[in-house]
Amino acid sequence: MHMLHKHTHSVETTTSEVFEHEPLVVCFDPTGYEYGNNQCVASLMYGGVKNKVETLPGLSHLSIPNTALINDRRKFDNHLPIMMIACRSSWYAQLKDKQLERELVALNAKKSGIYVFWLVAPNTTRKLYYTLTVYDRHYLNSRSVVRTVRNYTHFQNPSDFLPHEDDYLVLRDSEVVEFLNFDRANSKLSGKHVKPSIPMEVIIYENPSKDPVRHCSQKELQEALQHVQELYFKESLPQIKGALKYSARGKLSIKRKPHSKTSTEAKLKSILSE
Repeated sequence: MHMLHKHTHSVETTTSEVFEHEPLVVCFDPTGYEYGNNQCVASLMYGGVKNKVETLPGLSHLSIPNTALINDRRKFDNHLPIMMIACRSSWYAQLKDKQLERELVALNAKKSGIYVFWLVAPNTTRKLYYTLTVYDRHYLNSRSVVRTVRNYTHFQNPSDFLPHEDDYLVLRDSEVVEFLNFDRANSKLSGKHVKPSIPMEVIIYENPSKDPVRHCSQKELQEALQHVQELYFKESLPQIKGALKYSARGKLSIKRKPHSKTSTEAKLKSILSE
């Protein structure tokens, strides 16, 4: 209930229904992150195996059914809400001595910066796994991990769980800069100004040995990123009465209505489910 009402309307947050072993591409924009503040990158509603109602988490006893959902959101009564969280932190957060951590952060935080990513959900009766892969736009560089979804009732401050757990992905500042440099180089070559972001592929599954994990092809990733960039751009525009049309040069003319957020997300999901 909280996730659907609080985190599904933000321009910076990807919202999507996801299914077992089906990849989803989200975009991470590292600008504006403040040290120690968690931000929701994606709000996901996990629905088990696609087109198999009996595998819905609320029906398969993976999780408790949701309550207090109204109108069109009642279709998520038996889905499992999952959030992808990112936080700007420091390597010193891995120290068990927290007093030493605070002293070192105060002295040298800017030279030890990291970004921590993890998935969190309400308590489940069985482990829920995910593969998180970070790409540059040309598939020349990537990082990938297999982890389990964390329990939302546990501490969500990286300083609290980094010394004791491993269910997260860490990117150093230098790696983030490297991934973004590929993105900026491609933007300059194409002559198009796009929102700086890092493509991240998320695949969720209950049984890691049951089916092979299918990653997005390079074409699928590029098409998905294009749609996501269009969504970010259109949602960030001020609301203007009347119908708008974007010309090839980026100028506006009053001819037809722009695509809605729903239609853009539907296109994104159709590309990734092919």
